[in-house]
Amino acid sequence: MKVLSAILVPGVLALAISTAKADPSPNPETSGAQTMPSGAEPSSPPPATYDPGTPGVAPGATTTTTTPNTTDTAGSPGSTTTTTTPGGTTTTTTPNTDTAGAPATTPSTTDTPTAPAPAAPSSTDDMNAATPPAGTPATPTPAPAGNGATNMAIPPPPNGQTTESVPVAPLPPMPGAPEGVYPSAVLVPSHVGVGLLVGGGFQDFVDNGIKNVTGDGGYWTARMVAGTREYVGVEAAYVGDARSIAGLGLNSNSRLVSNGLTGNLRLNIPVMVGGGASLLEPFGFVGVGWSHYQITNNNAQLSDFISRDDVLTLPYGGGLEFGYRGFLADARFTYTQTYFNNLTSTVGGNLNNWGVGGQIGFEF
Repeated sequence: MKVLSAILVPGVLALAISTAKADPSPNPETSGAQTMPSGAEPSSPPPATYDPGTPGVAPGATTTTTTPNTTDTAGSPGSTTTTTTPGGTTTTTTPNTDTAGAPATTPSTTDTPTAPAPAAPSSTDDMNAATPPAGTPATPTPAPAGNGATNMAIPPPPNGQTTESVPVAPLPPMPGAPEGVYPSAVLVPSHVGVGLLVGGGFQDFVDNGIKNVTGDGGYWTARMVAGTREYVGVEAAYVGDARSIAGLGLNSNSRLVSNGLTGNLRLNIPVMVGGGASLLEPFGFVGVGWSHYQITNNNAQLSDFISRDDVLTLPYGGGLEFGYRGFLADARFTYTQTYFNNLTSTVGGNLNNWGVGGQIGFEF
């Protein structure tokens, strides 16, 4: 009998404890959540009893409570009860006991509040802590020292005076280089390059008939050039030359002198050096002109030559030009073809000639 009492009494006590824990009364700390008995399902959603002032439980939190299940049957599975309320979800788990008649170790019942995940920012401005909320007036930016006031609030004029905005004309555009001209050509006032040059050189005839009766000659010139900074330019020049001449009816101091005008079309290859301060320019030219020849101290009745003659000239050649900050110089070779030669009618031949020389001047 004592043995039966020793077995039944602990079993009854364990069953009573298990029943009491499986159906606990509502706890005010769980914000009004109600736990249903094991294996039972709620027939209808419980009323919304969310209390915003309840500490420790956040809205939408999940609360898990673990309760040991003490039974007299070894190895019986525990039960899990889940109750969902508008304020959150409560889960109760009842594990089984390992030894019949002996209550399992009861862990402390704790409610673990789970905070909801933070909402993603709606824009990049929400991620910037320095961005003020929408509707907040902008704070005026302080004026930097020494640079004048910027973005400052201007107080209204006193005595009810009014202010008017004065229109300001826009700045004119920066002048650029003309089309087809190197950008550095703007260093010269004319942009295209205009030069005035004077110079001279050595000259001699090609035909042996006139070459045998004349000495070495020299020429002088004054020239205007337009387009030194362009690919195509023009020239206008005065050209004169003189040399000695000997023959029947001539004195020992007789001279063959010519004066003429010529115009040339010029092709250039302008190369700018030092940002345009210097110009190095190979060039070629071809032109047409007129020359007047005259023999001084000539006795025309006894001489083999007439006293004067006008001829058509066709000069062509090439050279190299150098410019530096307005200074201009060139060296050139010129071959001149002549037409309508009457001066050499008695001795034969023509007045074709070649010459080499140089010029200096300025460019503007």
